[in-house]
Amino acid sequence: MNEFLLLIFSGVIAMGTFFIVIISYILIATAILKIRSASGRQKAFSTCASHLTAVTVFYGTLSFNYIQPSSQYSVDQEKVVSVFYTLVIPMLNPLIYSLRNKEVKDAVKRATEKRYCSC
Repeated sequence: MNEFLLLIFSGVIAMGTFFIVIISYILIATAILKIRSASGRQKAFSTCASHLTAVTVFYGTLSFNYIQPSSQYSVDQEKVVSVFYTLVIPMLNPLIYSLRNKEVKDAVKRATEKRYCSC
């Protein structure tokens, strides 16, 4: 009974905050679409894409960790997921946000072109 209640309450809290984030992104998208210049819209969508990527990765790991049936419970699996969202995601955030930088984008393009190019 305790596990069931924990599952329900954690699910309600996670989904409640998730829906608040989704609603705010819908409102942001509608505001962005009202921007007249194409470059302004592109910059705004680029910023939102970075934020949305970080939020998706964060909520995905939290959901995987906290909203799962007890029959699939594994202490080792829980430890790995906990380390992932407490250490890896905060370390990925600067990378995700730096991909908005033109110089970083160009460097990533050059690195991938050299790696996969048969020149």
